[in-house]
Amino acid sequence: MKKVKILHMPVTNSGSGVSKYILENLKFINTDEFQFDFVTFSEKIDFEDDVKKYGGQIHYFKYRAEENKEKFIEAMNKIFDLGYDVVHLHTSYWKSFLVEEIAIKRKIPKIIVHSHSTMVDLEDSKKRNEAICIHENQKKLFNKDLATHFFACSQEASDWLFGEQIHRKSIRIMNNAIDTEQFSYDRGIRAKYRKDLNLEGCFVLGHVGRFTHSKNHEIIIDIFKSVCENMPNARLILVGDGPLKESIYNKANKNNILDKILFLGKRSDVANIMQAMDVFLLPSRFEGLGLVLIEAQSTGLKCLASENVPKEAKLTSLMEYIPYNVDDWCEKIISYSSGYKRTDKSKEIARRGYCIKEQIKLIEKIYSNSANL
Repeated sequence: MKKVKILHMPVTNSGSGVSKYILENLKFINTDEFQFDFVTFSEKIDFEDDVKKYGGQIHYFKYRAEENKEKFIEAMNKIFDLGYDVVHLHTSYWKSFLVEEIAIKRKIPKIIVHSHSTMVDLEDSKKRNEAICIHENQKKLFNKDLATHFFACSQEASDWLFGEQIHRKSIRIMNNAIDTEQFSYDRGIRAKYRKDLNLEGCFVLGHVGRFTHSKNHEIIIDIFKSVCENMPNARLILVGDGPLKESIYNKANKNNILDKILFLGKRSDVANIMQAMDVFLLPSRFEGLGLVLIEAQSTGLKCLASENVPKEAKLTSLMEYIPYNVDDWCEKIISYSSGYKRTDKSKEIARRGYCIKEQIKLIEKIYSNSANL
């Protein structure tokens, strides 16, 4: 039987939520029937061996559409010559519709535009404002003829990308589902990781995310400094890499709390590290959804998020939204310092529709040539 070939683009080597989402789908999709290939602008992809293991390949692009339109079109057509049934475009904000236009011209059966964000995540404010301006202008030009399917990870992400150009009834909210079995609470793993990370007897705050403008690590440091003034045994775990990591490291050092923070970098054992935490923090400036919050809630962690995080992320009573005020965050964190009964929430997360094993069945139906969903 001929496999349904899906081209995902773009994928990055950043460890972003989008890459995690795609790779999770790759891990659980029926690879006897479906093949995932990828387009990337990164020079290297750390998970290339995993992609090949599941029968896929990665196409490395040297030029972006806005840098060299002619070369980009040439490279895109060479890839489409390989015969794809689906082009799945993972989009954070509009720059152009060039891929959609090429895919339409090449008569690709299914063109999916998938919104994953609610803002432009650039560190430089001038470049960010310029990009927002381009995005808003392009959004007005987008129309239903440029794709066959419209996805978003939340209603806010849908509104950001599609606006009034696409009717809400035509947009499918696709849950950022997780492997709930992997993110189930385990006392044994918690004890092991707290020992290995020298966290026994500590009250541990945690965050997982790239060091970028959107994640707002600056306020995490401010919050943690305030917590430390009240709780000498407080510790902070930061998982991830990114362009702002050095500046956050320097800020922690300047505030004399560096010795209480674990900068763990990119990790493949995030589920286990979450077991070691006591409270999860996500004070983001904006989020498409906040996939890490789904994971953290599944492990039974108390989760505190900024009011900018979409309400769809609150799947259990473990999660609370806190205003942008360091004192409010500190007060709430300290209220948990005496401990709380931590229980596994993976089944509750699954019941809410965020189990990847169930979600992948819907995705397979949509990708299938015989489906018209």
